[in-house]
Amino acid sequence: MTLDTTDWQPLTLPELGAGEQLVRVSTWLAQIDEEVSAGDAVVEVLLRGITFDVEAPSSGRLRRIGCFENDVIATGDTLGWIELDDAVSESSPRSPERGR
Repeated sequence: MTLDTTDWQPLTLPELGAGEQLVRVSTWLAQIDEEVSAGDAVVEVLLRGITFDVEAPSSGRLRRIGCFENDVIATGDTLGWIELDDAVSESSPRSPERGR
């Protein structure tokens, strides 16, 4: 079985300023298969003792996590993937994991 990931948007670590490149993943605030809205905090990252929220770039469902708590990642790295709202409604009630 293969998943149709064409409607998935990567959730990437944005620039946090001051030329910082590396952060530590602190806590996932959303779980796999959970619906998120654009602007929702999805994951917390830690930089020099300060916690930053990484927000969902669009509305949909968190489908895959690409890094885990305590992983060190760089600016631009993919944290996970969000299946966009249009694709979620087309696949309901069956998710891609169960096949379309």
